Amino acid sequence: MRILITGLLPYDSGKTEFTLGLGEALKESGFDIGYFKPLAGHNGWYQYETLIYSNNTGLLIGHDAYIAAEKLGLINLLPIISPLDILTFPIDPLGKVYSSRSYIEHMSSTAKTTVLMRYTRSLFQNNKLVNQHLYVVCKDTVEKLTNDLRETLENLINSLKQDNTLFIEANTLFVEKFLENPQIYKTIDENLVFLDKFSVLLIESYNDAAAPTMGSLDSDYVFVVAPGKALLYEGDRFKKAVLVSTYRGYPWGVRLSTVFEVLGKPLRKYDIPLKLYSEKYRAVFNNIAEFITGRI
Repeated sequence: MRILITGLLPYDSGKTEFTLGLGEALKESGFDIGYFKPLAGHNGWYQYETLIYSNNTGLLIGHDAYIAAEKLGLINLLPIISPLDILTFPIDPLGKVYSSRSYIEHMSSTAKTTVLMRYTRSLFQNNKLVNQHLYVVCKDTVEKLTNDLRETLENLINSLKQDNTLFIEANTLFVEKFLENPQIYKTIDENLVFLDKFSVLLIESYNDAAAPTMGSLDSDYVFVVAPGKALLYEGDRFKKAVLVSTYRGYPWGVRLSTVFEVLGKPLRKYDIPLKLYSEKYRAVFNNIAEFITGRI
């Protein structure tokens, strides 16, 4: 079974917390739980712990993917779980941005604050799983960093150098074109071969993208998450709504708000309480898990 979790808001919908709550409830019910975060982004200034995770694992990795993998016992699968990862840093407002307007424009753009991107291809070679990592250093953004942040990035890069790893220098335009390439997402979907061995695979989208890849649209159920609320839809119904909303057929380019109005009445609606109320919180996810597993 595949379950896609996507968010109604561009930021802070609560996708990861929901994924963890559902994953733990399903695990307690005896299911083997997998996790997939096809595309992840994190800011090294606001989420500095990701720099620690990346140093410790020798792999550029974001907060959500690392925490979910740790909670679900999947740390050894991090390159497969999170094949495409983007690190951003704030730029220097007194550096090479020329004006306050230009500074705000840069800081409002993920592409223009990207300093490092990792793309991992996992495949079998001689009956052995091999992870090939491509790192792209965005030189034009690195030049706009403060000296301290530039040094931090250099130290991080040194900790990531290992076998089967290639580093190249490029610019943010290269990253934008790379992320627009549908072949990349098709290749990322090949990881589902490794992850579909789990009895339940939880797929987390990024920001408010309807779905991170085409393969993730082939899910049995889809949860649309907003702060305090989760709506459950049948996978087929959700897929049809997404595909009619994009003329190119690329679900990662469709905002959830675009398809929300045409989805209609959800299969189920759940109020998600604050995690502070632990018993009530667990009860809601146990209820969700019971409903889903009862339909297998």
